[in-house]
Amino acid sequence: MNRIQTAPWKALFEQHVSTVDPPRFVLATTSTTFSEAANPTFSRTPGSIITGTQSVTPRCRTMIYRGFLASIPPNKHNPLQSHNPRGVFQSDALTFTTDSRMTKTGEILPPHASGGNAEVKTASGGIVEAMFWIPGDTSKGESIQNQWRLRGRCYLLAEEDADDVSEVTDALRQSMIPTGIEGEDKWSWKKEVQTHFGNLSPTMRGSFANPPPGAPISIPLSEMCEKKSGGGDKLVKGNYIGDDDVMSMDRLAATARRNMRVGVIIPEVVERLDLLADAGRAKRWIWWKVGEEEENVNEWKMEETWP
Repeated sequence: MNRIQTAPWKALFEQHVSTVDPPRFVLATTSTTFSEAANPTFSRTPGSIITGTQSVTPRCRTMIYRGFLASIPPNKHNPLQSHNPRGVFQSDALTFTTDSRMTKTGEILPPHASGGNAEVKTASGGIVEAMFWIPGDTSKGESIQNQWRLRGRCYLLAEEDADDVSEVTDALRQSMIPTGIEGEDKWSWKKEVQTHFGNLSPTMRGSFANPPPGAPISIPLSEMCEKKSGGGDKLVKGNYIGDDDVMSMDRLAATARRNMRVGVIIPEVVERLDLLADAGRAKRWIWWKVGEEEENVNEWKMEETWP
């Protein structure tokens, strides 16, 4: 059986998110370790990690939503906008970009230990939650006042090996529906990651070749390079990768692409809270995915609940 249902919440969610520029959301993860504010990879002293009983710690940060998987929003400034055939798949999986050296990378992946690692490439992660607040376009007098929470498993894609890790790509394929548009045989995961990189601003692209996030500025750059953070000798803040250099194989652009990851969240539970509904009485709906994954059946059920 190969039946994938288009998510019934998707159209309204897309409509709401389109009113927010940029479309920010809060990504919630968990960490099973306590650490200093610094990235543990670059802690100077062996005792910098707090010892004792292991605990689960909640972690949140603001992210930019980059569109649904295989449906990157068109960007006229992206030199790779036609890199992958467009429109050959639909998906309800959300995407974002992140630096592999950030602490969230470790929190997404088992055993959920806080700390970045540039050597972790395409991988399967744990359960995360994305929360969107949609106020509406106040410049047009439009008020939406909706909160969306999407909970599901997160995956990371790296340019280097995205086409080779079937454990990840097979799972992601279960959220993708072929549209019938030609080009499916020319579509690749590697190109998808590269297209995400091209869709970023020159400054954002360059940030992936900056010194490792969370590393103390007191640590010399040469010492960071020795720790193989993916930066080489191009570790300087304020890197800029222009459109002509997106696919360059020189050290700066290649380092930035090597450090960048595309995060993909496959929602399993979606909640919508409408604070304007029904003459001011808040309303709430929950959708959850049902079906047998091994048979590639993804269906959704919905229930309205008290807010």
